[in-house]
Amino acid sequence: MVNAPGSDLKTRLSEMGLMSPIDPAANTRWTPAPRLDTIHGKIGGFLGNRKANASLLLQGVKELMYKDFELRDGIEVDKYVYSRPAADGIIDDLVAKCDFVVTCIAD
Repeated sequence: MVNAPGSDLKTRLSEMGLMSPIDPAANTRWTPAPRLDTIHGKIGGFLGNRKANASLLLQGVKELMYKDFELRDGIEVDKYVYSRPAADGIIDDLVAKCDFVVTCIAD
């Protein structure tokens, strides 16, 4: 079954027996930052979740970004519990110090 563009997402998910993965509280609490014109020479934040493969993935992404975009700096930080959002203090620190943040999920 194909639905027309603009169909209500909740209705479509319900019809398939699926639940939305979007946390309504998080969706209203945070808004995306404006898109950067470039990340060349910027300061990147790399937010890990304390899982081994996530750390490996973030390290690889960071190395590629240093090489390809000549980052000025890369700040690495881990959130405390992998299954929960990062603490407000961690987010506030990344916002204050970084031009952009990369995070990942990897087991």
